[in-house]
Amino acid sequence: MNGIAAALLALALACVAHGAQAQGGRYVSMGSSYAAGPGVGVPDKASGGCGRSMSNYARTVAQRHGFDLVDVACSGATTDNILEQGQHGFPAQVEAVTRDTRLVSVLIGGNDIEYVGNLFGLSCRAAGKAACKITGEADVERRLAALPEKLDRVVAEVRRRAPAARIVLVGYLPAEPAGGATCAALAMTDADARRMRDTSARLARVFEDTARRNGIDLVRAAALAAGHDACSADAYVTGRQPAQVPGWPEPVAYHPTQAGMDRVAAAFDAILER
Repeated sequence: MNGIAAALLALALACVAHGAQAQGGRYVSMGSSYAAGPGVGVPDKASGGCGRSMSNYARTVAQRHGFDLVDVACSGATTDNILEQGQHGFPAQVEAVTRDTRLVSVLIGGNDIEYVGNLFGLSCRAAGKAACKITGEADVERRLAALPEKLDRVVAEVRRRAPAARIVLVGYLPAEPAGGATCAALAMTDADARRMRDTSARLARVFEDTARRNGIDLVRAAALAAGHDACSADAYVTGRQPAQVPGWPEPVAYHPTQAGMDRVAAAFDAILER
């Protein structure tokens, strides 16, 4: 074998080795219920109150790419639960990020601004019920303003613990139609639907800016959900009164469907394959 052929063979072997490394390693999935997947597929009984699904996007991505998944996403989580406060007997999520971690996905922030909480609260009010919990617009504004710094802290802590890890930020699939009109599945007034659509759009912009500012990847879930809101025939997010999925204790309203989880997983795949 001449020198040029040997060099080409060595380069090819190096590329194969690099590809093999990229297809495996420790993957930590962190986030709230939109990452955990309550009400989707088969429940992971070991996750307890966190309500993780065996077919959430992290499980699908890990299986396709040969990652060793550590799924610590937990329903109800905020950025504080990632960085400082555990839930349901589990430690703060970031404790799962070790120096040998190669991939980290983060879907967080919706509970920091009471996004899902307000979907429930506004639906409650539209149904004429009393004592509906609704976070006021001024308070949501304040929480949105504080969210970028919180997300930056999450990214910085992941990088401190796992300098070689690739970080993928995952956005929230909006429940509301792009036009902001309501429907039976959304179960709120047109004005409240427009309010929540505006919140979804602003949350998506926070994620866009955070990804750009920190130089990390982003699954643009808001764009993926176009035409697949809770009012559509092929919804990526459940409405106010979804059907109960066998194995789960109750239906889970205003959360990703299996189709939504699968679409996020496909977009995640595309990022990893770039």
